[in-house]
Amino acid sequence: MLYMQVIRKYKGILTAAALGVLYLIWLHGTGIAIPCPFRMVTGRLCPGCGITRMFVCLSRLDFEGAFRANPFLFVTLPFLAAELVYAEYMRRQGRKLPAWDNAVLIGYIIALLVFGVVRNFI
Repeated sequence: MLYMQVIRKYKGILTAAALGVLYLIWLHGTGIAIPCPFRMVTGRLCPGCGITRMFVCLSRLDFEGAFRANPFLFVTLPFLAAELVYAEYMRRQGRKLPAWDNAVLIGYIIALLVFGVVRNFI
């Protein structure tokens, strides 16, 4: 019974995690990844380019390779994880996220976009 409650409670997270693991297995087996539409059209790297390689490297505990794949997201991954946990905690408490949290997320998005521009010109 407790098992079913946990599954119902975390269904979205468990589904996303399962899909991520299946995609990782697919990548390890075939080497075929989902291409970046931005890169296909422009020939430039988007701010998210390298996420797949980063997670593949992390699955092999290759931290240097993960950093090279996408340095910004690699460094800020703990922040994103903490933000997701905090947002879920607040949701379960029935409380709204504070205004400062939105300001931090907007700052993060701006920094990510700046990284996306800068990485193409360095």
